[in-house]
Order: sequence, then structure tokens, then C-alpha cells
Amino acid sequence: MKVTNGIHYLKEDKGGQVDAFLPDDGNHITLVDALYGGDWQMILDEVRRHPMPCPILHTRNRRIIGRVDKGFRNSKSGMIRGSIPAAHPLDLAVALLSRRSRLFSHGWGNEALFARLSDTVSYFAPPSRIALHWSTGRQRRGITRRNGTFLSPLELLPEHTRTVHLRAWTRAEHRAACVILAASRDEGFRAREHIFGSLIARGLDLYFLENPFYGSRRTPQGPSHITISDHGLMVLGMVLEARALLEHLHSCYSKLVVAGYSMGGHMAAITAAVTPFALGCAALATGASASTIYTRGLLSWSVDLDALAGASVLRAAARERLHQLFEVADVTRYPLPVRSDAAVIVGCRRDGYVFTSETERLHRHWKGSALRWIPAGHFSALVTSRRALCDCVAEAADKL
Repeated sequence: MKVTNGIHYLKEDKGGQVDAFLPDDGNHITLVDALYGGDWQMILDEVRRHPMPCPILHTRNRRIIGRVDKGFRNSKSGMIRGSIPAAHPLDLAVALLSRRSRLFSHGWGNEALFARLSDTVSYFAPPSRIALHWSTGRQRRGITRRNGTFLSPLELLPEHTRTVHLRAWTRAEHRAACVILAASRDEGFRAREHIFGSLIARGLDLYFLENPFYGSRRTPQGPSHITISDHGLMVLGMVLEARALLEHLHSCYSKLVVAGYSMGGHMAAITAAVTPFALGCAALATGASASTIYTRGLLSWSVDLDALAGASVLRAAARERLHQLFEVADVTRYPLPVRSDAAVIVGCRRDGYVFTSETERLHRHWKGSALRWIPAGHFSALVTSRRALCDCVAEAADKL
């Protein structure tokens, strides 16, 4: 790690950054499904087989990405200059390819829920006690891996999503643990196990939670039918379920950390802010607010504003309403965690989804927190900077 002008920059893993790529079977959407659906092993396999520059990025898409990349640096392009500064090519590729998978194409959802979901008090509500049910564990090299379930404390969730699924990696001698929340569209546990599994060798037991509406918690309609109100229920459920699990583990460990990447990092930050006892927090690739992510960042390209607006002339009004609804999850609206000095905030310098200004704003709000920068994009960091991400989680634990 090097320090320049007081800012900490974390080194990437050997191999350098990874260029944007597509699966060589020609099925472009496969990459997006793999990235959002948690099939990181396919991505890692492709990266290892095709070091930078990756030959399986189709020529046509190279040209498109090149034009978009250039556009963000050209004040005459008509794009908002500086809105997505120096976005990594992989971020641009994912944004382009995921546009065909429209977000919120089924509209706003249950309007009656918005009053509850727009109130920060909902996140402070103490979760009910949980009863954890564990499967028979599998032990290897001193590590016990087992799956568990408990009933979500959020009664508003649809019936199919009420049962929380989690996976634990534990060692009998450990006295510290980390609850790792899932990113948007992350299904199952394999991605996070691959990225954060090495932390078990650094004295941390690991607990991976699955988000409502994804993986084992899908509704019959599937994630493609998620509405804005469903999304609001999902993030509220993430926080309350993480709090309930942390309360359950509080008497078992001397140190507890909550962590996550992207949306998982954002919800980890809110969880730390509303939990009434000391936690470490590793908020990775996230910022103070998600509103800019959905209204100005690369993810906004996938938001179906036509479905939300109902008419093209109302797109601006729909975007503003979306902004206001997501502002309830602005971390600066919440008090500091009990131990904000045990928080490590991580940003990616070439992130096209989370603005660096939002990461810096979160750091300023959390007095005493540490700010770390990774020279990568939002998606490339998961491939090239896993060691640095794990270092930040371990650092949060060490600060307790």
C-alpha cells in the first residue's frame, strides 16, 4: 500500500487490470448474467485464459466501448462531463450489455408501501430474536461449512422470501466473525466465498447472507419482475436480517464486523450505523447514497424510465422521484456507528457505477474512518483486487 497526499492506495493482485471481455460462445448476455448472478468462476476462468488485452472482446463492442469511453472525456459529446470519470472498460462493457435486461420494467409496485419504506425509522426498529436452524456441517482442514435458515424479522416480505438462507465458515478457536452481505443481483454464495474465503485463515469466521428475492429466496416471477417497492423491501430486509444475525452472534464473539461490496457495502454501512453496539465495518465499492447510482451512473442505463414514467415526457419526473426514494438510504441521514473509527471505506478509482465523490462523502461523515482507494473499476476489482478487499475487512476487525 502506498500513501500519496494522505490518501491510501491499495495494490492490485499480480496480473494487472483486466480488459473488458465477452464469452467466446457469442452469447453476450452470458457475461452480464455471470457478473450479476454470481457466476464469478466463469469470469475468473476467462481472465486466466485470456490475459490483458483479452482477445475475445468482439471488435464491434471494442469500438462501441471506445466511443463511449472517449465520450466521457469529451466535453462536446453531450454527456455529463465528469459524471463517470475514467470508467474502466469492463464497467462500460457490462453497462452496455446489461441494457437489454431492464431494471424496474414492472413499474413502481405497491404504492402503499412507500410511506413505510421512505421513513428512516424503519431501519432503527429492533429486529425480533431469531431461531437459527443449521444443516449438518462439512469439515475440511479444520473449517466447518454449513448452511442455515431463519425467519426474516421483516414481516412485509412476500411469503416466498421470508426464509433467510445463509452459509457459515467457522473454526472452533475463532473469537471474531464477519457477516458479509450480498451485492445487487448476487445469487447464492459462491462469488463471495471465492472473494472473501481467505479471511478464515486470518482469524475471522464468515457468515454469508442471501438477499430477499434472489437465489433460494426468489419469488415465482423471478428477479426480473422486481419493482421499486420490492427493491425497497429487499434493502430494508437486508439491514434487519443482518442486525438480527449480528444480535444472535454478539454473545459468541469478542469482535464482529459487517461487510459487503457495492450494494452489499452500502447496506453494511447502514447496518453499522443503526446497530446499538460496537461493530467493525468494511464498506467496499460504495458511497453515501445510491441515488446517483440509479439516476446518473452506468447502472442508470439499465433503468427502464419509460416503464416508470408511463410517457416519455414524464421521464424527468420519474428520475427525480426515483432519486428521492433512494435518498432514504443515504448514510449521512443516519448517526455514526458506535465505532466509526473501526470502519474502512473502499472506493475504486475507475468505478463507473459509484462516484468517487460519494465515497469521499461517506468518509467525511464517518469521523475517524479510514479511506482506501483501489486502482480498478467496479467489476475489475473483484477479479484483480481480492487480496486488497480482504485486507480492508481484516483491517476493520483489527481496529476493534
